[in-house]
Amino acid sequence: MSRPKKKPNYNPDQVMQEFLSTVADAFGSYDDREDKTFSGLNAVAAEFGITALKTRKLLITAGVYSTALSRQIAELHTSGVKISQIMIITGLSRASVHSYLPYSKISYNLDELSANAERIRLYRERKQKCEEFRSSLPTLAGQSKQEQEAALWKLLLYLQGCVFLTAKGLRFTYKIKGGAIFVNRKTKSITQATVFMAFHRAMELEGVVSGPKKLGTFGASYLYPIFLRISVICVSDG
Repeated sequence: MSRPKKKPNYNPDQVMQEFLSTVADAFGSYDDREDKTFSGLNAVAAEFGITALKTRKLLITAGVYSTALSRQIAELHTSGVKISQIMIITGLSRASVHSYLPYSKISYNLDELSANAERIRLYRERKQKCEEFRSSLPTLAGQSKQEQEAALWKLLLYLQGCVFLTAKGLRFTYKIKGGAIFVNRKTKSITQATVFMAFHRAMELEGVVSGPKKLGTFGASYLYPIFLRISVICVSDG
């Protein structure tokens, strides 16, 4: 009698294709010939807990990532130039060169399949929660500070464990204990009162905040990317 499959309900190809689409959805699209802004590759890698190299390979496979270097490597590879030669031409490592080439077939094992299914679920749930909060912001602006703070704190509780990136590209997560946020990169907690102070400052500025310092509070370097993620603030060049 054959052994039962560990994940009988998983359709491997479907899960991997959904994962590819989900990573592409989180990234959007980037072409340096049209868009000169930062592509957000590292942020997407952090979101799904995978490497930047794997993220880029997935995005190139999905056809949503294009840079001068990626086009050069694609052209060389299509022309029959060997990987070792491309390494010499570009000065990249073998792993980096491969990250610029699309998957011919996305390989997987059972553990990775399960992890990717969970990544898809978490991403979709977090996206929905953030979108719901984003759509409520105009309404929240007309409510009392207490109601605004309650809605914000509820979302922050939900996003515990989510990976964020500081403006300097440092990964961090946080946990909430009582009335404070504990960031894994910092020993001192960020109090609830401080979070609300930064939040109201961002609301007063109508979300146009050029950087963490504009929030004017302790822990702003961590609150800034969190607020950016949930659309309390938006990117500004000012």
